[in-house]
Amino acid sequence: MKLVASVRVPKDVEAAAAALGRAAGLTLAEARIRLAPEPPAILASLVPPSAHALVTELRQAGLAVLSVDGDAASQGTRVVARTAVLGPAGATFQARSGAPVELPWTEVSALFRGSSSVRSETAVTQKSKQFSVAAAVITQGLKMSQTVERTARSQQEETEQVVLLHGRGGQRIVLRERELDFSCLGAAMQPTRTANIVALARLLKERAPGAFYDERLLRLGRRPLPMFVGGETHLQDGKVSQTRVDTSGSLELLAEILSRGAQEGLLP
Repeated sequence: MKLVASVRVPKDVEAAAAALGRAAGLTLAEARIRLAPEPPAILASLVPPSAHALVTELRQAGLAVLSVDGDAASQGTRVVARTAVLGPAGATFQARSGAPVELPWTEVSALFRGSSSVRSETAVTQKSKQFSVAAAVITQGLKMSQTVERTARSQQEETEQVVLLHGRGGQRIVLRERELDFSCLGAAMQPTRTANIVALARLLKERAPGAFYDERLLRLGRRPLPMFVGGETHLQDGKVSQTRVDTSGSLELLAEILSRGAQEGLLP
């Protein structure tokens, strides 16, 4: 499947919603909802010919849209780096297993600093008995209590900053706050992981000045895309249910859309 996405806010939102509604067979209200999120926003999931036709029609209407594969973020050479060597001409990234990947600075096409989150909600259903005046009156004292069911809910969220590098040859380098050994920064290494991510992004931006750079995924990378992208799971074990939403996949997909937008001249 192909995902059709907008990469820029349309100048006339109402006209854009009308164009999307006509092209995608949506009501005006549905089209407005699809266009409401801050770009990059996914508008539709379609088979390739239909996605191509939708992109063509929407571009003719003045919308900055494109299509990407639904699993585009995992295509090519993708490395979640454990270590990195940052040299004057390029960098070498090594995952926990597999061969290292070399990426010259001149081959870095896009660089993103973002943040993903894992949110979980746990619901525990408990039953208890409590005195009931109504039950006592109705049964003339034969039944003095009724069963009451209550659900206790708890929520938890963990966030992680990430730096993503995209190479012109399809390389995708993922530098996670909790995964990367920051000794690669040398004298620029900071006392906290968050400060190290900031220092790393600054250093990479200096080494690859020709790359498209964007930080909007610090906000948008924590936005779940459950309608189009996996990452949400539901577990039920007796009286305990848990919902877990991981936006790391959404973050990488949004980065891919922005990268493609820059390549196709739709950004900045």
